[in-house]
Amino acid sequence: MFNHWIIPMTVHALPSGTNSKIITENDNGKIISIKNGDTFYLRLNANTGAGYLWKLNLSNGLSLLETKYYQPEYTEKKESHLYGGIKIQEFKIKAFAKGNQQVYGIYQRSWEKETSKEQTFSLNVDVV
Repeated sequence: MFNHWIIPMTVHALPSGTNSKIITENDNGKIISIKNGDTFYLRLNANTGAGYLWKLNLSNGLSLLETKYYQPEYTEKKESHLYGGIKIQEFKIKAFAKGNQQVYGIYQRSWEKETSKEQTFSLNVDVV
């Protein structure tokens, strides 16, 4: 028997007049280019009900401004709330120094030790 998985997707509008980039798990390992002083949003799936969260490490030219959690919107079914399910963990990050910057994330429970088998996320940010 096959299990059918629903892939959570979310779209949250940015404030009008902004040209901030939205980065997702699909951008893992990629390079983006932004202007010095600009912000971008990193949105990653997290199973917060089971204790899993993303922990980020940012290079010195990037600053974490805010972290939020969203209930994803499902495209296949109109289930508005799935308790204990996947949420979107959103990080608002600002670039304040030109050059090559990095974002590195690890997905794990805070009380568990790293095993090197955790899911990771990396992004190179070219700040111009």
